[in-house]
Amino acid sequence: MSTADMNRWKGKVAFVTGANGGIGMAITRRLLHLDLAVVAIDKQTDHLLELKDEIKTTSLYPLNVDLCHEEEIIRAFQWVEEMFGGIDVLVNNAGVGGRSTLIDGTVSEWKKILDVNVIALSVCSREAVKSMTSRNLENAHIIHLSSNLAHFVPAYGPFHFYSATKHAVRALTEGLRQELRALKSPIRVTCISPGLVKSSIFKNSLGENFDKHLYDNHPSISPADVASTIEFILSTPPHVQVQDIIIKPVGSEA
Repeated sequence: MSTADMNRWKGKVAFVTGANGGIGMAITRRLLHLDLAVVAIDKQTDHLLELKDEIKTTSLYPLNVDLCHEEEIIRAFQWVEEMFGGIDVLVNNAGVGGRSTLIDGTVSEWKKILDVNVIALSVCSREAVKSMTSRNLENAHIIHLSSNLAHFVPAYGPFHFYSATKHAVRALTEGLRQELRALKSPIRVTCISPGLVKSSIFKNSLGENFDKHLYDNHPSISPADVASTIEFILSTPPHVQVQDIIIKPVGSEA
């Protein structure tokens, strides 16, 4: 990619969800390195505050936001509006998994997964489009983090509901693209479907033993690999629509 391709994003504002660790933290680091201001939201912001101190940046703005509450998301966008005038890049990274199968699942767990993986993503996209459209941006991008589990149904019960939400993310990406096209909007939307990434999402939902077994027995990519993919997407010319991209470790089974 050329320097000129990325220069157009310097000084622009990115809004990253689920930024306090794993993939979200790697994306935040990469965008800061590319000279964007990053509004990094999560339910906890301790690691983001540590990052801010570590790299001595004034371009990182951690915000405590519970994505299960629409009013908190809207308040965060209003804060960005007041502080910067709006956002240029949205990265819908936040995602949670579950422990249950479809046969023994609970409504409370399903609602939490839906709230974060689907509803919050849709609320953030809606608010981002409002912000981008109101300023007639020529360069604006919305990026959704899906999963390779959105391209098939895994043979493991506790992944089934999670997989369904990631199938939904791909459908929402295409739906948003169609709506933006109808408006003749230059806003681009991309869905990234990573394979197994060395992050804490499954440890948080399925425990340490499962996590160790998973990564000991299956190849994985790193959060930094996902972040570099986002840099590639942002580097493409404004007339190029990278709609759906799958990245996975060499040697993965699926």
